[in-house]
Amino acid sequence: MTRLALVLPIVALAALPSLLEAQTATPLSMSDAISTAMSNNRQLAISRMAIDNADQQVREAYSGTLPSVTLNGRYTRNLQKQVFYFPGSDGITRPIKIGSDNQVAADITVNQIVYNSAAFNAPDAAESYAKVSRQQLRADAVQTVYDVKRAYYGALLAREALRVNEALLANSEDNLKNAQQLVKAGLRPEFDQLRAQVQVENLRPVVVQARDSYQQAIDNLKLLLGYTSDHDITLSDSLMRPAAGQKVEPGVSEASATLEQSNAQVQTLKALADVNREYIEIKRSDYLPTVSLFGTYQLQSQADNFSGLSFQPSSYVGLNVSYNLFSGGKTDAQMQEARLAWEQSKVKVLQAQDAMKTQLGIVLRKIDVARQRIGTADMTITEAQRAYTIATTAYKAGTGTQLQISDADLALAQSRLNQLNAVYDYSMALAELEQLMGDRFQLNGSKDVQYLGK
Repeated sequence: MTRLALVLPIVALAALPSLLEAQTATPLSMSDAISTAMSNNRQLAISRMAIDNADQQVREAYSGTLPSVTLNGRYTRNLQKQVFYFPGSDGITRPIKIGSDNQVAADITVNQIVYNSAAFNAPDAAESYAKVSRQQLRADAVQTVYDVKRAYYGALLAREALRVNEALLANSEDNLKNAQQLVKAGLRPEFDQLRAQVQVENLRPVVVQARDSYQQAIDNLKLLLGYTSDHDITLSDSLMRPAAGQKVEPGVSEASATLEQSNAQVQTLKALADVNREYIEIKRSDYLPTVSLFGTYQLQSQADNFSGLSFQPSSYVGLNVSYNLFSGGKTDAQMQEARLAWEQSKVKVLQAQDAMKTQLGIVLRKIDVARQRIGTADMTITEAQRAYTIATTAYKAGTGTQLQISDADLALAQSRLNQLNAVYDYSMALAELEQLMGDRFQLNGSKDVQYLGK
């Protein structure tokens, strides 16, 4: 067996893991990426726990309107009995011990608030806060989907840019082969071959850098999805191009109306304003009395020996009324603070709506401009491809130059990159529009957000 025959199996075995890895790469679509992120995102997990916390606060708030029942038990061992002094018939006051060595008492007390404005308003405030936590979950889901789209589209852009640079390198290598053949045949000077060789060598590091940029984009996407670094994925979707003459975005007025009703940030601020309004009522309740019913049933006994214990019952009921006559102006200050917080929250809602509408106009213009850039880039690519064909044909015929080929090739690559950037900007502008409008994100159940997009 020859040395070569021994080496080949070893090389094949060494290459087997990489081949298997390539075969087991997970195809990942945009919808798969979004679904994975919605399940694995840590911020969404934190938001769901915040909902649990808010729900428990609602339970706690309702507890103030329910009766409280307290059971108490007490055992006392008198080491030295109490005494009181009683004058005798002889006029001498003598100490008399009272009580027994052992005292046992048990009682159960029930207290029910009949009227307390703060206790009855607290559940409404807690439920409003629970709505805030759910709107925050929506806001986090909106941001998560946007981040996934940005990472996924960024990886697609890097992949396509790599392909453009690889195609540019392949064209340069073909041009080098043509130059070598023409120089060898004596039809072209050696300078043409050297120029073509330099062009190839200059492009090799560009391809290497583009390949690394693509890998970095993939790594960032995997990190966002919660995948480990050794989880190999391959992107199954492509950058989204608009169909000819197609307009998928709504008009300004329609988009503005949807934004006011569905934008996650605006809805969260509105829910916070509702909480602050409830706090005003809670603080105002300090001006009002608190009325409660109470009742106690008690068993108690005393004896020197446990066998002699004989429990005697007692019970009573009552009505308690308390009213804060003066608190040094504290109640009024707290109510004014709550009112100012409510006014501030309303202004914040208006401020957010204005900012979002301004951003909405910018995004709609981005979409329109990107669509125009894509159409222009399509025509430019056609022209650049024709120019490159003419340049290579002319060079082979002996009437063109290497400089013309190089310029045409670079122009073709640049036009393709311009088209890719336009398509990427178009896709990201649509993702930003989706983020602003928020109508594709609906609360589904107590701790779930359903994404209706794609």
